[in-house]
Order: sequence, then C-alpha cells, then structure tokens
Amino acid sequence: MEPDSSLDFVVDDLPGVGRSYQMTGTNGGRITVVVHHNGRRVVYGLNAGADQASAVELSDHQARKLGAVLGGAFFKPAVVEEVEAVFEDLLIDWVALEPNSPGVDRSIAELGIRRATGVTIIAIIRGAQAITAPEPSEIMRAGDRLVVVSRRQDMGPFRNLVVG
Repeated sequence: MEPDSSLDFVVDDLPGVGRSYQMTGTNGGRITVVVHHNGRRVVYGLNAGADQASAVELSDHQARKLGAVLGGAFFKPAVVEEVEAVFEDLLIDWVALEPNSPGVDRSIAELGIRRATGVTIIAIIRGAQAITAPEPSEIMRAGDRLVVVSRRQDMGPFRNLVVG
C-alpha cells in the first residue's frame, strides 16, 4: 500500500486480481477504481456516511474517455485556462533513468543541471519513496523517475545530459 496524504490517494496491489486506487473526496465520499489483470475496470463510489457502495463497470474505451474528461481534455473551467496561460511556456515532465543514463551515480550539482539546461528537478521518485525538492547533492540512481519543470526547448539538452 502506498499512501499519499497530500492527495489522500491509496494504491493497493490485489494479488490475482489487479490493482486498486482509492481516493477520498473533499466531501468525505470515497471512490475506488479496480483495474483487473484482464483489463476490466470497475469504479466504486461511496458517499460520506453511506453503508453501501455503487459500482459501475467501464470498458477500456469508456475508462480512457472518463480519464480524459477528468483531466480536462473536453472542458476546462475558466480558472484552469487562466493558470495555463500563465504557465503556457512551462512543461512538467517525468523521465526515467536507465542503468546506462549519463546522470546515473552523479549528483544534480555535479552535472550542473539547472545552469547547463535550465531544467529544474522538483522530485525524484525512487521506488515507493518520493524525494521532493531534492538537494543539489542528491545522487541520481538507475530506476529513478525524475519529475522536472522546464521550457519545452530545454528538454532536449536535459535529456542529452541526464537521461541519454
């Protein structure tokens, strides 16, 4: 189980079944999505204080469409569009370090990543651990997933320097 208290999001492996994802809403209600090994997806909803959950099974296509709707692909509230306009030149991206990546076993400072590329590493995901705002002395390892903020044009030089 991997809790994330800032998002109140819990991921559980379900042996022989698949994986479940559970989130508690701002009103105290809970939603659980179970993704089965065979691709089946079932969404369960439980209102705050309720005794019984409701379930809806979704096809792969429906699940992807729902994800797109929730992610704002079809409609974005005006406030989101305003924030995106402010940050339109910024990109938040995830990259994974392979064993042969040039950044493996080197520190952020040693590579001078921000100075050389303009990219900022805002988190390193190492297994189930998240290292937020990593120190410049942090040594990057094979298998690390880096969460970075950059301008689009800076990602190429960053990939060359760190990811390979």
